[in-house]
Amino acid sequence: MLPTKHILLSLTLGSFLLLGTSGCAGKNQEHFIGKERVVLKEHKSFQEGKFLKVAATFENEDDDEVEGMVYQIEWLDSRGIVVDQTAWKPFTIIGKQQIHVVDMANRTDVTDYQIVISTPNK
Repeated sequence: MLPTKHILLSLTLGSFLLLGTSGCAGKNQEHFIGKERVVLKEHKSFQEGKFLKVAATFENEDDDEVEGMVYQIEWLDSRGIVVDQTAWKPFTIIGKQQIHVVDMANRTDVTDYQIVISTPNK
């Protein structure tokens, strides 16, 4: 019986450790303005000192289309309220290309984020 208790305890502790190291457990949502023509392939957050940092990858899944877009990151506090945001950052992404971006919050009370993506209507 003792080995079973030991295994359950190990699994429970392992689960807590995994949850604690997986980055922010908040919403981490993306929001599109205009038609969704660029894909947000992945995004994740992690702490760098006392500040939240976000890494994201955008992709144009079309073979030959060129897409212009802008994005910004809204920084949220523990209540989910926007307390800061980045400037709108423009870029052009050609067919099948991926763009990797990294941004860091300027405030230590930021606990979550939302990526806002705007593409022009064609």
